[in-house]
Amino acid sequence: MGMAWIVLLLGAGAIIYNHVYRKRMYREIDRLEEWKINLMNRPVPDELAKVKQLNMTGETEQLFERWRQQWDDIVAVKLPNVEEQLFDAERLLDKYRYRQARRLLGQIADGLRRLEEEVHEIIHEVNELIGSEEQSRAEIEELRAAHREAKKALLAYRYTFGSAADLLDVRLTEAEKQFQRFAELTEAGNYLAARDVVLTLKEELGRLTAMMEEIPKLLGECQTSLPAQLAELADGYREMEERGYILDHLHMERTLQEKREKIEQCLAMIHELRIEEAKQIVAELKEEIDALYDLLENEVLAHQYVQTEMPRLSGMLQELAAEAKETEAEALFVQQSYHLAPSDLEKYRSIEKQLHQLQKRFFLIQDRVAEAKTAYSLLKEELEQLVSQIDLMKEEHEQFRTMLQTLRKDELIAREKLDGMRKTLAEALRLVQKSRLPGLPEPYALELAEARRSLQAVAARLEEKPLDMPAVDQALEEAKAAVERLYERTVEMIEQATLAERTIQYGNRYRRRYPAVRKGLEEAEFLFRHYDYEEALRQAVAAVEEVEPGAFDRVQKLWQEDNSREQ
Repeated sequence: MGMAWIVLLLGAGAIIYNHVYRKRMYREIDRLEEWKINLMNRPVPDELAKVKQLNMTGETEQLFERWRQQWDDIVAVKLPNVEEQLFDAERLLDKYRYRQARRLLGQIADGLRRLEEEVHEIIHEVNELIGSEEQSRAEIEELRAAHREAKKALLAYRYTFGSAADLLDVRLTEAEKQFQRFAELTEAGNYLAARDVVLTLKEELGRLTAMMEEIPKLLGECQTSLPAQLAELADGYREMEERGYILDHLHMERTLQEKREKIEQCLAMIHELRIEEAKQIVAELKEEIDALYDLLENEVLAHQYVQTEMPRLSGMLQELAAEAKETEAEALFVQQSYHLAPSDLEKYRSIEKQLHQLQKRFFLIQDRVAEAKTAYSLLKEELEQLVSQIDLMKEEHEQFRTMLQTLRKDELIAREKLDGMRKTLAEALRLVQKSRLPGLPEPYALELAEARRSLQAVAARLEEKPLDMPAVDQALEEAKAAVERLYERTVEMIEQATLAERTIQYGNRYRRRYPAVRKGLEEAEFLFRHYDYEEALRQAVAAVEEVEPGAFDRVQKLWQEDNSREQ
């Protein structure tokens, strides 16, 4: 039973699918039919009718014939073929030959697409021809006006174009012939060729108009402005030479001649209407002439610099020499009192050597200024180098002097530090005296002796001649560590002794009742009398805490309160 249902359902499904598919194929036939009718109704005849308004000769006639034949072929042959194919597709569908029908419909769609492009191309070409004829007619009038204006300007202002006027004449006459050519081509119906003539004319007249704007200005530069600047440069150069400037290195006469030749070259280019090249050369010439002005101005500025810097540098070097002498005396004095490292002495000798070299260079420059054979710009360069070297040397010299002063300052600081440590040691001993201890433990006595020895070592280093500051600093570091350690040890020892004494006193209340406490306290007293305050405190605390836990905290608290009252 189930199997029969499945077969039935599958059969029903196949029938439905078959029906839907056929319907879709018929719809596609209708769409292609509509497309074919649409193509047949395109306004190609109307477009071709517009062409007939033009001169139906030459190129236009040939094009019209080609388009008309193409359209006739589409309407009479190609579209009826499509109609035939659509009819075949319908027959195949009726016979349920779907695959063949589908393939045929695909071919029909491709054919219609190609026909669509062909029709589009015909309409586009027709519009291009008509458009180019309209545009050319409008533009040729504008170009005639531009040509007339150019001829008028050339006639009225011929002198402003110099020798370029003849070639401009030739070019404008050549352009005039193109108007005749345009008329002939239009008459012959060759509108597309006529359009090319319009575009060529437009370009040529644009070029000529631009040239006619630029030539007078360029001629002005080459015939008046630039030669005047060269003459001014030549005068300035001669005048400076007469005033004693050394300018041989500028090779000015040869350079000016080169510029004059360049101007001639530029005029020849204008004559040949090579205007862009001429503009380039004029721009270069302007830059080069500016550079020559700058060179002469540099010499004037360099002369001023040399005049003002020479006396200033002479003064600076004298001042440096005097300072170096003072430094030498100071170094000798310091050397007797202090130990100077070999590198420091070497630095001073190098400063001396540099100073002599700088003086020698300055005298050489002085001689060259007096000789008046060297350009001021070159002398200025040498002086600038000398100035930077003098500045460097001043800096080195200053560093050396600072180092000498630092040595003496370091000695004073070292003596101050030694005094401070002596005071710290005296303060530690005063605390010991004030606390009235029965005696000093041996380790403490050894530390005290060590601290005193370290202070004596610093004092001895400070008495040495010459003074070796790195060794003094080393001794100071060691003494500082020893004294600080001793002071801390003193405070700690006094605290332990006082707390031991107070804990023993506090524990006395338990002596009679507790033999163990008595024994512990007696031992603590024995240790106290033998200066072992740390162990005495430990024993006393252990004995008292045995019978009264927390007793040591109370003793400590009372002692801290007494201390704060005393302070």
